Amino acid sequence: MNNFGAENKKIFFWESDFFMAAKRIYQIAKEFECDEKKIIEFLTGQGIKVANRLSAVSEDSYNLLKEKLFAPPPPPPEPKPEPVVEKPAQETAQPVETKTETANPQPAQGQAGKKKKKKKKSFQPAAQGEDDESQEEAPVNFELLNEASQAVTGSNIVAGNDFIRRFYPTKKQKKENGYHLSRSMEMWGLLQDIIIEDPDLSPISYWQAINKLTTKAYKLLQEYGLKNRELMAEIREAVKSLAAKYEPQEIFTDEENQKFEAQQKFMLDAFGHGMGKVNDNLYELKMYAEQQKRLCEHMSFVDYLKNPDAKLERQVPMPFHVIADTILYSIRSVPCHVVFYLENKPQIIRAVENFHAWIDGYKKLKEQGADAAKLEKYLDLQDRLFRLIEFMSYDNLVYLRKKKDIIPFDIVLGLLNEYRDNMDDPDAERNFKYKVRGVTNLIYKPKEYIFLYHFAGLEPNKEYRTPEMIAEAEAKKAAAKAAEEAAKAAEEAAKNAAVAAETQENPAAENDEA
Repeated sequence: MNNFGAENKKIFFWESDFFMAAKRIYQIAKEFECDEKKIIEFLTGQGIKVANRLSAVSEDSYNLLKEKLFAPPPPPPEPKPEPVVEKPAQETAQPVETKTETANPQPAQGQAGKKKKKKKKSFQPAAQGEDDESQEEAPVNFELLNEASQAVTGSNIVAGNDFIRRFYPTKKQKKENGYHLSRSMEMWGLLQDIIIEDPDLSPISYWQAINKLTTKAYKLLQEYGLKNRELMAEIREAVKSLAAKYEPQEIFTDEENQKFEAQQKFMLDAFGHGMGKVNDNLYELKMYAEQQKRLCEHMSFVDYLKNPDAKLERQVPMPFHVIADTILYSIRSVPCHVVFYLENKPQIIRAVENFHAWIDGYKKLKEQGADAAKLEKYLDLQDRLFRLIEFMSYDNLVYLRKKKDIIPFDIVLGLLNEYRDNMDDPDAERNFKYKVRGVTNLIYKPKEYIFLYHFAGLEPNKEYRTPEMIAEAEAKKAAAKAAEEAAKAAEEAAKNAAVAAETQENPAAENDEA
């Protein structure tokens, strides 16, 4: 209905301009010897749409220009003492006072009215006739009040036009102050400049609203990609090996190939910018919305009234606000992934390299004919590697920004690689758990602490040191304690020696004390 009304409105204005031989802006500028830009600014300020100097102006707009913009300036106010001077012939003192009092308040509009009201109250008991009161006719006051009201009205109109310009910005203002895609974008930023009215009331408005929403989301996403094209290319290069199609290895079982392929896909979704996937989803939803809109355009509304569900396939659709939230979160994930890459670039590159290195190491073990127990243990460690990478992808274990040389993810990844290289050592697992237990002392976040606790398979109140390590640690403690006691004894001896030296130098002081 809104589109139909807009079309009728356009036809009406075209017909009216045609029959009245409407003038164009440049003709009006020549007629009144005025700048064309001034006319355009005035008309747009009054809410009249004007494209350029060739635009035609309706008769009402033309009359508005003549009344407001090209109206001759009002004549200056005539000297006001004339009606006051003619009447005061009977009294000599009072007219002089009225002259001075009426001449002074002219610059102050509000004060003039108040003073004259006071005069009426003061003159009423002293006046003998109505002629004295009649000399206070206020054409001057009314003119001043009229001018003041016109000024206030004009300022209000200007303020209202400014508000309308800000509420409905021009294309230039949209480019300068437009809302751009960011990881903190809210729903009003996505719905800006989109007219959506009650999409859940009918299937037609529902699919049209989805079409508008996907179009706006696609534009925001493309704008963000163009502004950050170099950074996007860098991220694509970093995850290039993950984006390649996984080639199943004949030496692996089907379950192992499926497992590695799923892990590779997850890492691509976690570390890539994800713009391609979001674009595909938006495009698919947009095409589906347009398809439904075409069904609405070419359908028989009588058939729709009889059986609407069969035609539009609209059995209990997802509410529009849920679709809008999903689209917003999807496009907002792109800048989130970009920021995560910038903050954790070394860790992401290290995770990708280690993932492929571990798969190659498993392939070599199979080619060398390793026993089943060793292969199973290797796969268990590879599962731990993927769990560590997955946990890191959610911005965990990379939070120690101030201490750049201490990042738990890098430390634990190095310990896991060391465990893999020394799998044949019977103490490899115990050493791994012992060292991971030491890393937990650096972490004060419960989520990370609990993850590492289960990741390494730690047990509460269990000693992971060997007897030799325990004896060595006790020996170190004993040596440190002995050194501390020796230092204290030496300090006390030095103090006693200093006191003895002072007493030898000053024997008189010792006798006084005695």
